[in-house]
Amino acid sequence: MSKIGLAFLPNNGGEAEGLSDAGIETFRENPFAAVARETGQNSRDARADATKPVVLRFDVISLPADAFPSIEEYREAADLCLKKSEAASREKETGFFRNAVSALKADELQILRIADFNTKGVRGPCVEGRPFHTLAKTDGMSVKEDVSSGGSFGIGKNATFALSDIQTVFVSTMYETGGQAHSLCMGKTQFISHSDSAGVERRRKGYWGKTEGYMPVDAAENIPQWLRRKEQGTSLFSVCLRETRTDWRYEMTAAILINFFCAIERREMEFELDNGSILINRNTIQTLFKSPEVNEAVDQLNARHSFDAARTLHDCLIDPQTVTQTIEVSELGKVRMHMLLRDGLRYTVGIVRNGMYITDNLAYFNEPFKRFPLHKEFAVIIEPESAAEGEWFKRLENPRHDTLSAERITDPTLRAQGERAFTLLAKEIRNRIREVARSQPVDSVDLDEMNEFFVTEGFRTEDEAGTETDPRAKVPTTMKRSNPKRTPPAAQKFGSPDDPPGPGPNPGPEPSPGPGPGPGPKPRPRKEMRPIELISERALIPDRRELKKRRLIFTSPVSSHVVISTDASGLNAEERLTIISASIGSVSNDTLEITCEAGKRQSVDVEFDVPYGGPIEISAYEVVEDEEEVAS
Repeated sequence: MSKIGLAFLPNNGGEAEGLSDAGIETFRENPFAAVARETGQNSRDARADATKPVVLRFDVISLPADAFPSIEEYREAADLCLKKSEAASREKETGFFRNAVSALKADELQILRIADFNTKGVRGPCVEGRPFHTLAKTDGMSVKEDVSSGGSFGIGKNATFALSDIQTVFVSTMYETGGQAHSLCMGKTQFISHSDSAGVERRRKGYWGKTEGYMPVDAAENIPQWLRRKEQGTSLFSVCLRETRTDWRYEMTAAILINFFCAIERREMEFELDNGSILINRNTIQTLFKSPEVNEAVDQLNARHSFDAARTLHDCLIDPQTVTQTIEVSELGKVRMHMLLRDGLRYTVGIVRNGMYITDNLAYFNEPFKRFPLHKEFAVIIEPESAAEGEWFKRLENPRHDTLSAERITDPTLRAQGERAFTLLAKEIRNRIREVARSQPVDSVDLDEMNEFFVTEGFRTEDEAGTETDPRAKVPTTMKRSNPKRTPPAAQKFGSPDDPPGPGPNPGPEPSPGPGPGPGPKPRPRKEMRPIELISERALIPDRRELKKRRLIFTSPVSSHVVISTDASGLNAEERLTIISASIGSVSNDTLEITCEAGKRQSVDVEFDVPYGGPIEISAYEVVEDEEEVAS
């Protein structure tokens, strides 16, 4: 029998491989949310019994170190990589391996176990072209039997590595072929290139399993009990779970609700977290949307917009007033459109595929779905009607499954077809929304309460003295049109960052003097945001392929610090565009602060958090310190 243990690939070419991996770094920022999304979509695609939901369970288990397979080999490899990093003075790698060595020396290892049920498992054997090989031993490749599947074991499988302090994940699966059950188990580690204890050069990738050929363990009796599957399906184990400042359970719950509200409502998926302490299913989804703990996690993730949109779209899904239409698009096929009209829905659009939320726009097809002037508020869900249309949506998705763009298609013929089809789809969606939600003007409306101001020859009333003056004899007074005042950016509205929050700009009571004979502490100047009118402002799109970027050109009437905010302008309401970066100045709280010189033309390139190709309204506020309060 082949030896079972940890083995790193040989480095015959002497290549230098570092710690960073693009696939892992993609999910580093919010790894728990990423794992919930990526593993959820893969399990959804492997559904075995279509009459029952896929069940996905997330649990943290504590494993004695001596029960972890090949623990001494892992400790040795981590120690060798640490010494190499220290010798090369690589700060990032040194910090990582110090933490890894410490985690592996602990008496118990914390492991996140992700297990799915009512799934087909990941079929082997571990040879190129088979799903297990794709999951365990490939980079940037996708293999799935269902063309409309939500994911393809591509970059998303790296999310679980981002949760591991030693970048190590084990996969264990049970699948059935020809009426016979098969088990496969393998571990994968990503360190750095290094020399092993015998002085042999090794690459960064290591595999736990059969060392001969770097193959998985395929006999159930040789798989450790805590890794062994007892029924068909797949389990992933993220080893040495990273610490988090937030409660992982609610962070994952928030991500699950945002991404799978549709599949949950349709009983296609259910989730269990922390040994069943949190159940996410059709019966609990509305309660969880309102949960204070979940909403706190949403704010910590900076996912408020996405979460509120998911809740609104879920309402669209379940409301009996929702109307469903079919849109047929040349070169694409049929797409379903679910639409609900109601106050408070805030013009919400969601594109869903295979029960998973993808995006809220088709910005790369000239339709960001931002402005809906004179429309009633609505919520709309767009989804492909069948697997054939679903494949088109899948082709256009980026690796994070949150944007659709034809530029992702490498075949030029298919790319051109996708561009045409989705541009037509975007226009048709806009047209259908306009037909249903746009307010229709009427010829006239009787306003009895205005009769005293507007009279006709046939309808006149006298006042109590009987001496009312005919309003037609009055000369109209010219009214000066004024622009409505915009609300200054909230974070800088009341003064310095340390000022206490309050309901308005009232500075509160005067500070009391100190206990001695002196006048007490001198208050700091408070900052005031004064609106100013920019001169000849313009907002240009430097590149139509980069709709997140704008060039703002203007002249300031004052020499001062100026705060700039931007809005997607409309006839009935405007929506703030969040600035995330700028070529000059500083960005915070969705706005840009720069130093301006009166009369001097200013140009600054900014980037928004979402693509937007429509008109923009630029607002400006001068930052002024109230020195009178200081002097007093």
